[in-house]
Amino acid sequence: MAWKKCKGTRLKVFSGKEASLNRVILLILLSKKLLAKYDVFLEIRNIKGFKHEDSKTVYRRMEALEQERWICQKGTRPAKVLGESILYELTLRGKAALTLDQKNMEDFLRTATDEQLLKFIEAYSDPNFPNKILD
Repeated sequence: MAWKKCKGTRLKVFSGKEASLNRVILLILLSKKLLAKYDVFLEIRNIKGFKHEDSKTVYRRMEALEQERWICQKGTRPAKVLGESILYELTLRGKAALTLDQKNMEDFLRTATDEQLLKFIEAYSDPNFPNKILD
């Protein structure tokens, strides 16, 4: 897996100081489905370049990603220390971000059919686009 390189569209979640850690967390949750914060921390420690990452940093990043709705809580499981630990999963927004991170919009515009381009234009030109989906 490519942890640090963006091949596609540049997104705010994958920019700045926390970009590589955000990408790693989202990729881990994509591959492993439901994990607790501690499990994500252990997975990150196994990755080259992240061996000295502090647990508090990972926990803060996960809380920030949850506030921005890239990940969400999906249940609990028994834990040794606090009784129960919260399990996290990747949201649809997070999956879309990872997809856009891998796919370049310029490549899409070059290779898309006329039908796909019409759908793309309709989706982006509709002023009620986000609200229309929620209704």
